[in-house]
Amino acid sequence: MVILDGESLLNDATALVLLRTAVVATAAGFSFPGAVGAFAYAIAVAVAVGSVVGWGNLAVRRRVADPTVNTILSFTVPFAAAVPAELLGSSGLVAAVVAGLVTGFRAPRALPARHRLSDAQNWASAELVLEGVVFLGMGLQLSTILGEVHREHTGLGAAVGIAAGALAVTLLVRAAYVAPLLWALRRRALRGRALQPRIAAIGEHLEAGRVVPAARRRGSRGRPTEHDLRRFATRVRRSLADIDYLLSQPLGLREGVVVVWAGMRGAITVAAAQTLPEDAPHRALLVFVAFAVATLSLLVQGGTVGPLVRRLFPDRDARADAPEQDAERQRIRSLLDDAAHGTPRPAGTSDERHRLAVLTAQRDALLDARDEGALDADALSAALRTVDAEQITLELRSDPTG
Repeated sequence: MVILDGESLLNDATALVLLRTAVVATAAGFSFPGAVGAFAYAIAVAVAVGSVVGWGNLAVRRRVADPTVNTILSFTVPFAAAVPAELLGSSGLVAAVVAGLVTGFRAPRALPARHRLSDAQNWASAELVLEGVVFLGMGLQLSTILGEVHREHTGLGAAVGIAAGALAVTLLVRAAYVAPLLWALRRRALRGRALQPRIAAIGEHLEAGRVVPAARRRGSRGRPTEHDLRRFATRVRRSLADIDYLLSQPLGLREGVVVVWAGMRGAITVAAAQTLPEDAPHRALLVFVAFAVATLSLLVQGGTVGPLVRRLFPDRDARADAPEQDAERQRIRSLLDDAAHGTPRPAGTSDERHRLAVLTAQRDALLDARDEGALDADALSAALRTVDAEQITLELRSDPTG
């Protein structure tokens, strides 16, 4: 689920860049080096613009006290990233995605809990409405498009056949990408298993206070600074966590089949086809094929992915994961207890103020664990939501007017 959720963002963005590059190439003559250069430029500039806007967005919104105003500002972020990127000849969508990734990753440290809760609720509503608008708009145009397809002498049967072939091609292309990806992950896991004892020994040296030469900053010949040691220790813990994850949660052939089959087309496919120029050859057919591919994908793949998972994993039992999940929750509880006990209480501090300080320390501990990849992402997200909920309750109790 994490893979499928994460890939959809950048896949959709890069797909639209590729589509725009292809449209330009058909209009001005195709040059492979030129197309690759244009694609690389569009991505590089978009990443730079999106990163700047993401950091600037957090710097501004952390100074806004009202959650409603903060959420309204969040709706301007995609446009603040997309417009400059488009003016620079880059991809506005990629810039918006990068700005969103930066914001989402840094928001728990920069924005109050009430602001993030307001953002999540309002953006979920906006997402549902906008996706509905895309399909509604496509449905309203469908009769006109079908009429144009008939006028082009393509015929509805032939158009549906082309759509089925296009869906098959998307599955084949996806399989051709996922297969080497899984092979690379397997190689990485085997390499990690061989390096695990050595990395663990380096971590033990660091915990014991011994200086590790590798902790020196690149190009520096002197003794590592305290910052260098902390940064290197974080890298060591992150590497060990990655190795543990790859070894304990391997992705094999069955998981690869699920990843391929779960790659459904949706609103972006339909919206992308509608961006084709009005004078594009067979535009009506292409738009219909995109709509049909999205519909067939959602009905066929979406309707069968559940039975497919049950067929591929007949021996899968949720109870088998219970011990591992209990151990993960116990580690999180220990992390929260350590953060609570390590939070000092100055003289004269009220119970509510001290509890808020404890919650802040616990959130920081959870986010540090997230950055190091040391704990399960779902369990960490649930713990963060619990901390946020308690903080919101305390804040509302101390200030009922908001």
